[in-house]
Amino acid sequence: MRSMDWQIVFYIDEEGNEPVKDFILGQPDGAIAEILHVFKLLRQFNVTLGMPYVRKIGKSGIRELRIKHGSDIYRIFFFAHVGHKFVLLYGILKKEDKISEADKNLAIQRMNNYKLRS
Repeated sequence: MRSMDWQIVFYIDEEGNEPVKDFILGQPDGAIAEILHVFKLLRQFNVTLGMPYVRKIGKSGIRELRIKHGSDIYRIFFFAHVGHKFVLLYGILKKEDKISEADKNLAIQRMNNYKLRS
């Protein structure tokens, strides 16, 4: 399998919003560059990309993309979907060590919603 076979796609809600794209575009330029660099790694190494860039979140099927820029830590929740797609569900600028249940639940809800509609 060629490395470019995997696509990164943004979750789009029923109103046509792309919350992760909006989140990324709202960050400083340097952070955007770092996020895009990690996206490139994800496409290149796909499901084999592990720590420090990717970590599984429990048994939900959700993973977190871990991006550090300066003192800021970004997390983008995603899952691998059929057709070699990584679907980006939810992005946060992380403040605490632990990911909140609300953040996890929103990502799972979006994943389930995406699967229902695809």
